[in-house]
Amino acid sequence: MNSGSFVTGNMDYIRRPFVANIKPGHRVLILSDFSHDPRVWQVVQSICSELGAETTVALFERRPADYYDPPSAVCEAMMKSDFNVLLASTGMLHSHANFTAMAAGIPAICMDGGMQLEWFQSGAVTDDMKQIAVRKHYVAKNVFGPNARECRVTSNYGTDFTYSVANRITQPPLPTDKFDPYKIINFAKDENRPGNNLLYYLFPTGEFNVAPVEGSANGKLVIDLTMHHIGRLLTPIELIVKDGRVIKIDGGPEARILRDYLDVYGDENAFMCPAEASVGVNAKAVVRGIQREDKNIMGTLHFGLGTNVDVGGSVKSKIHMDGVILHPTLYVDGVKRIDNGKILVPIEG
Repeated sequence: MNSGSFVTGNMDYIRRPFVANIKPGHRVLILSDFSHDPRVWQVVQSICSELGAETTVALFERRPADYYDPPSAVCEAMMKSDFNVLLASTGMLHSHANFTAMAAGIPAICMDGGMQLEWFQSGAVTDDMKQIAVRKHYVAKNVFGPNARECRVTSNYGTDFTYSVANRITQPPLPTDKFDPYKIINFAKDENRPGNNLLYYLFPTGEFNVAPVEGSANGKLVIDLTMHHIGRLLTPIELIVKDGRVIKIDGGPEARILRDYLDVYGDENAFMCPAEASVGVNAKAVVRGIQREDKNIMGTLHFGLGTNVDVGGSVKSKIHMDGVILHPTLYVDGVKRIDNGKILVPIEG
């Protein structure tokens, strides 16, 4: 996408998070990079200015890896704004700079990861966001349950993977009549997810997060749809996990890319797996080849490497990478809850 491309289509969906949160006089900092579709930050800047915000755009070179901080001058500016809008081609939600800003009470509107403008007009953004909140509640209640202990995941690509979720299932409340599905979420207060000063709105969204017990996972985990940094996979990536740590990565070219990536940009905790094990609950999400959309697809499971403090765990790492399984089968304490990507229990309320 070049900078001379036209802005066309319905901008209603991309407006909604800003209309719900931005007020006249707010200081809004938009973070983007030269590799991202420039039409997105241009539209967001126009929307925020129309809403009366004092809007600044920070453009910089693409970061070398997801969750790396922006340049130091931008990090400083993030601490002086009222809202930080994350629109870079690499993910910045889990970055140290954003965690620091959220801890200071400065929320983020996260739309990063390489979303093109057209993707804010169809797919995941068009689902009923209030109904997504309902589904998250019932996934916690009916897929897992508060006393869930062990999960086993299989797939047609050879996944056979177990991990503990004992005392890790949090149940978001059902939305009330006053619920605004586009407002900034204080996760400790609004979703019963303790700690870590999480204060953001993710768009598009549609995932129920679980942080499995660290060190509990064993088996073969085959990522077959999408992987952070790599994108849409042409060949699956096979992770061999022992006691919660990746000990081997096999597969084709994408497996080589992941091995090299972790060697260059990872740290000791980057190999912790699964940092996150989450269920997609967005009925309109489609395959785009980027995490921001693909991991929300209804009935998918995605598994993270690295940091998990934002989803209720204790691991901190330089990186966080998710890999998506398109058609997983999930057993919770021996009972099949998802069959080849189809959720078998009621989640619509």
